[in-house]
Amino acid sequence: MYRILGSDGNEYGPVSAEQLRQWIAEKRVNGETRVQGDDGVWRFLREMPELVVLLQPPVLPSSPPMSSTEARCIPSDCQGDYDGDYDLDVVACLTSAWSLFQRQFSTLFGPTMVYVLIFFGLSIFGALPYIGVLFSLCSFVIGGPLLAGLYVVYLRVIRGETPPLGSLFDGFRRMFGHLFLGQWVQAILASLPLLAGFIVLFFSVGLTVIMGFAKGSASWPAFAVLAPGLGLILLGLPVTIFLTVNWMFSLPMILDQRVDFWTAMKRSWRQVSRHWWSCLALSVVISILNLFGMLCCLVGLLVTVPISILATMYAYETVIHGRKVE
Repeated sequence: MYRILGSDGNEYGPVSAEQLRQWIAEKRVNGETRVQGDDGVWRFLREMPELVVLLQPPVLPSSPPMSSTEARCIPSDCQGDYDGDYDLDVVACLTSAWSLFQRQFSTLFGPTMVYVLIFFGLSIFGALPYIGVLFSLCSFVIGGPLLAGLYVVYLRVIRGETPPLGSLFDGFRRMFGHLFLGQWVQAILASLPLLAGFIVLFFSVGLTVIMGFAKGSASWPAFAVLAPGLGLILLGLPVTIFLTVNWMFSLPMILDQRVDFWTAMKRSWRQVSRHWWSCLALSVVISILNLFGMLCCLVGLLVTVPISILATMYAYETVIHGRKVE
């Protein structure tokens, strides 16, 4: 039995292969429809050997995806759980992102603004006395599912779909627990290399301030007091960056492929590690782009953030699915 993912983002099934044959004849399903088999992995129908024969004419796994997208498969086994090499073109990701942003601005603007307004409102209410902690807790809980929903909205636009505004909240309807864990497990693990430095820094500053109060002349600690903690932080920072880049695609993968958070983290690590420096280069360029957006009185972020997410999702298609951006 199989489940399919409709163009509206909803799951349908379970259905038999014979039912899929009928839907193909009715043109409700095609080779680009995402299908989940007994193994729980979401793949394109054309990538499943037992189902590809239902298509007329048959579509081989190495055939290019529908022309409405701006990507094509690298000549190799294009599996749902892709485990091959790829060529990540950072410039192509950025230029394709800019081009699609111009064409699909109206589609992307709504979900992006809703996302921004939700977190802006939570940050404002989070500053209120007494009840502010509740809004901060809410932000802590919904952050991963909401961000994953935004990622997948952009991903569906790249694939030629027009997702409704409600697709932003798909992370609340499915995979919520794994999205929550996916965000915070990787955040905690990536922060561990910095922990020793912050602990030393905390106690260094705390002891200095306490001793200053005891002497009646409290002052900011000298650099020599801060140096050990800062040094440990600088030593741990490369490891934190390494881990963060390796897991950069795990959150969208959880919602896109309906996999658990640990599987997504392992797959992201496995694929990113093939060309880690290219993925780092994309992350650095995106960070610089958003820095310029902040310098433009924050208004520039309305342009740079959507372009950054689009570029990241183009990279996701290449790294995770083996589709080269053109």
